Amino acid sequence: MAEKEVNLEEEEGGTPKKGGKGKLIVLSLIGVLLLAGAAGGAWFFLMAEGEETEEVEAGPPERFYTSLDPMTVNIEAPGRIRYLRVELSLVTQDPEVDEAFEEHMPAIRNNILGILAEQQYEDLNTREGKEALADELKEAIREILGSRDAPEAVEAVLFNELVMQ
Repeated sequence: MAEKEVNLEEEEGGTPKKGGKGKLIVLSLIGVLLLAGAAGGAWFFLMAEGEETEEVEAGPPERFYTSLDPMTVNIEAPGRIRYLRVELSLVTQDPEVDEAFEEHMPAIRNNILGILAEQQYEDLNTREGKEALADELKEAIREILGSRDAPEAVEAVLFNELVMQ
């Protein structure tokens, strides 16, 4: 009986088999690279998302608006009696000032009415006159709040309505 040598590394066609260990190493390296890429991508997106939320939180400060009831006063004008009707809003960024507006509203309205009654028709007929009036009202409100030991951070006085007849 003849002895036949069997080469286990050869396939039936006589060509040698490709190495099993080489394939294993290549597939392992591909797997490691894919995992590293996925981990890097996840880290990048998670870190970028955290930065965006911080920027959103650092947006402009919240503003508080307090609307006053409409006020009507007589103003001086040549020839005949004129009326001024004003509806105002007070603006602040401090909630304590907003509460102070409500608490001291009678005094605020009283002083505003006094200032409005002193106005001249010709002055209020210009944009500069209206802006000067808003600044004067803002300072008067700050004085009222300051004299009552309340925070006085009034940001602006806005005209919702200003009608002269």
